[in-house]
Amino acid sequence: MKVFLQGVLGYGVGSIFILMILFSAILASLLRFTTMDTDTLNQISLIAGLTILAFGGLLAAYKGQKKGWLTGLLTGLVFIVIIMLFQIIFENRLVSVAQLSYFGGLLLAASLGGMIGVNMPNRSTQ
Repeated sequence: MKVFLQGVLGYGVGSIFILMILFSAILASLLRFTTMDTDTLNQISLIAGLTILAFGGLLAAYKGQKKGWLTGLLTGLVFIVIIMLFQIIFENRLVSVAQLSYFGGLLLAASLGGMIGVNMPNRSTQ
């Protein structure tokens, strides 16, 4: 149980937040220093969000080593709940239907990443 929670909270959610912060800085720089329009950046951020959550689910399941779909799903769920709480507290706004569909896609991506991560071969040092 300890390894499972460490995989979800430590490796999965931690890596998602670090990658999201880094990618947000890259997108902000692109928006500031290029002539790229916001529609293109929205599409890039959608693809990046799905990829980052899939990677977070993959890493959490790889470290947790069991129940990959559940590990990925919990990783995505913890991330989404934190994002929803930030939105409710700081923006004083509830979640919209469009956001719920986006969150559903993020959950699916994290769950699929978990399925892949649990089946990755472990390196053993002998």
